[in-house]
Amino acid sequence: MDTTRASLLVRIRNRGDSAAWTTFDGIYRPMLLRFAMACGLSHVDAEDVTQQCMTAIQEHIGSFEYDPEKGRFKAWLRTIVNNKVRNLLRDRKDRQAESRQFKDLPTQEDSPEEMFEKLWMQEHLWHCLRELQKDVEDQTYKAFQHYVIDQWPIDQVCRELNMKANHVYTIKWRMTEKVSAKMKELLDGAE
Repeated sequence: MDTTRASLLVRIRNRGDSAAWTTFDGIYRPMLLRFAMACGLSHVDAEDVTQQCMTAIQEHIGSFEYDPEKGRFKAWLRTIVNNKVRNLLRDRKDRQAESRQFKDLPTQEDSPEEMFEKLWMQEHLWHCLRELQKDVEDQTYKAFQHYVIDQWPIDQVCRELNMKANHVYTIKWRMTEKVSAKMKELLDGAE
C-alpha cells in the first residue's frame, strides 16, 4: 500500500488518477453497499444508492477539505450515504405510503452510526487483507486465512497445509503485525 488515507483523498481529486479511484472504489464501494443493505434496502436499491454516493463523492471531493479539526472524511461519507438511503426510502414511502414492504423492514439492533462504524472498520480490514495477500506466499496466506479468519482448529490447519503448529502460530503473529501496520497506514488520520 503506497498511500495513506489523507493522500488518497488528495489523489482522487484528480479525476484522471485511475489508480487512486480504483483503490478508493475497492475500499468504499463494498462498505457503502453493505451499509445500504443493512438499512433494509434490496441489493438492487443498495447498488443504486452506492452508485449515487460514488457519483456524489466524485462531484464534491474537490470541495472537501481534509482537516480533522473541521470534520473527518468518515463523517462526510456517512452523511452522504445516510442522506441517499433516507431520500430513497422517503421517495418510495411517498409513492407507496402503506406498502407491506415498509411494514416488514427489519429492526436494527445497531444505530446507523454504529452500523456505519462497524462496516467502516470491516471494509478497511478486508482491503488490507486483500493487499497483504498479494505480498505473501500462497501457503502463508492460506494458513492465516484458515486459522485466523475461518477459525479452523490448529490441527486441521496443520493437516490441510502439512505444517507444524508452531509455524502456523508464527504466521498468525507475523501476519497480524502486517495487517495492523497496513490498517494504521490506511487509516492514518481518517478517524
